[in-house]
Amino acid sequence: MAHDPNLLGLGLLLWFIFTTFLISRFGPKKRPENHSASVSVADSTQIEELEAQCQRLRYELEARSQQLSTDIQDTTFEQLRPLLTNYPTACRMIEERPDLPAKNLVALFTPLENLIQNWGYEPIGQPWEQVPYNSQLHQPDVDDITEGELVYIRFVGYRDHDRILCPAKVSRNLPRGVSH
Repeated sequence: MAHDPNLLGLGLLLWFIFTTFLISRFGPKKRPENHSASVSVADSTQIEELEAQCQRLRYELEARSQQLSTDIQDTTFEQLRPLLTNYPTACRMIEERPDLPAKNLVALFTPLENLIQNWGYEPIGQPWEQVPYNSQLHQPDVDDITEGELVYIRFVGYRDHDRILCPAKVSRNLPRGVSH
């Protein structure tokens, strides 16, 4: 997820104000003997202003954080909307017609493919593809699979450039009844 530069700037400003407040309140004070009363009132006023500004910035940061979360949810929902609206009908169709070929339902998953593409995620392998085992990219179904051993991709994984989002699940064998 990309970081909002405005949110980062607001956080840094909040940190700066709070640090300034702490230093002014608890740091060493040098007051001339004859101006101690006027400096003390000025310090007190400044502290109150900084506390109020700090509180306002906290509220603003919280509001922006909530808005960012809502924006992310709205964007994701909009990209998945066709799938989410068709899914209940597809389930009902399967209940009514269990013999309905699966290929008739595959088109419903196009929004998922589009979302993955929009996010720039790449699949790790293809279903039932045979590949050399790589512990960085694959999650084996048993513990004794070794690096380089030929395995089948049972379920694809996903990556975001060099970052592995979820490894591909692999096995030495394909599911029963499936030929390669």
